[in-house]
Amino acid sequence: MIELSLSEFCLAIIIAAFVLVAIFGWISQFAHHNAERRGRRSRLLCDLCLTTWEDRGREKIIDCPNCGRKCQRPR
Repeated sequence: MIELSLSEFCLAIIIAAFVLVAIFGWISQFAHHNAERRGRRSRLLCDLCLTTWEDRGREKIIDCPNCGRKCQRPR
């Protein structure tokens, strides 16, 4: 059996808690970055009237809902 004193056990619990917080923080940051990247892909800006809108379609050329100009989806 592994023999631990109370102070060693408490120290191990505290270190494990810090490691778990760091791991969950990293996962949260990664998920937020991916969500932001997906959101940027669907936001469009008209160069003529500077209207910003969201379109989740796959078409490369989209008509601006404000002025009707044909806008190209950014890469």
